[in-house]
Amino acid sequence: MYEGESVVQLAKRMIEHLLKWGVTDAFTDKQIYTILEKAESTLKPLPAMLQVEHPITIVGDIHGQLDALIRYFDAVGYPPKVQFLFLGDYVDRGAKSFEVSLLLFCYKIRYPHLVHLLRGNHECMKMNRLYGFYEELTRKRGGRMWRQYQNVFNELPLCARVGQRILCMHGGISQNCNSWESFKALKKPNTPLTCDEGLQVDLMWADPTQDKCNTFAMNKQRAISVVFGQKGLDDFLKKLGLSLIVRAHEVSQEGFNFLFNKKCVTVFSAPYYCGNDTNCGAIMHVSDSYELSFTVLRPRMIATPENFEIVKLMENNYKGLMVASPDPNRGRHLQSADVPQPTPPSVQLVPPVTKPVEIKKQ
Repeated sequence: MYEGESVVQLAKRMIEHLLKWGVTDAFTDKQIYTILEKAESTLKPLPAMLQVEHPITIVGDIHGQLDALIRYFDAVGYPPKVQFLFLGDYVDRGAKSFEVSLLLFCYKIRYPHLVHLLRGNHECMKMNRLYGFYEELTRKRGGRMWRQYQNVFNELPLCARVGQRILCMHGGISQNCNSWESFKALKKPNTPLTCDEGLQVDLMWADPTQDKCNTFAMNKQRAISVVFGQKGLDDFLKKLGLSLIVRAHEVSQEGFNFLFNKKCVTVFSAPYYCGNDTNCGAIMHVSDSYELSFTVLRPRMIATPENFEIVKLMENNYKGLMVASPDPNRGRHLQSADVPQPTPPSVQLVPPVTKPVEIKKQ
């Protein structure tokens, strides 16, 4: 650190450098440890469930795609002009998990009341040890820093309520929740064992399903947590007086996907996931009147003889997405030269009532 430089000033310098160059070579290990320690102390007092207000922009899985994250910022605005809620899975799969997570930690340090970070299943030690983050960080900085990262991940909240009507998490809902008291009593898991227990494992791992399951069943595909159906979701929303569940955790071809009469939406923000999915990425905007809109990011891909068929498939998908339609699932699609504003609101939530809640088209 420069003489007299505070941690916040160091975070500001790191943000500027990462946005311009996309690397951390200009910073020492000591400086990065300083940021990690400050991020941990900033997150530690926070409860397992956050209460945030709207308007807010919600971001799903990023998975080390620094370029995609910066494109979203270019499109909708940077903190502090925009309030952000990130739903987890910052690391693994992508090539710049270290840079993505460090950039978000720096933003959290600079704007703790405007940048909100939740924990995804890949912010658990057993996952990021196996799916790329450990190898990346060991190569770039060393294994000791990976262990320090786990201390920060352990302090991430697990879910967030937006206003009084939307509940956000990385995974999904749980049958282990009977009231808001369950969330107030929720503790942040800080060991691999506690990550796989109770309400917390479902908040990071659960999936919606439209198969035969109508309430809750074992999540056989992931071999952990549960899947939930229409009735399970309806009962959960009614019990807590909510209108909508916002979650991430699953690839969506269009970047987002509504389920169960638009009472649950999946937001996935990593386009061209793992280099072999032809999916878009998306982020969701919640206005001050609970109107929902989406900014959708098309993956960048240059056609070559080797990937010609994939590029052709992607372009055919995009033609279908760009067809004029009243369906609110159709978002604004960004291309590399675009610097647009968010889409006009296309879905509006109705207030919670005792009968089943619907999301009406605007």
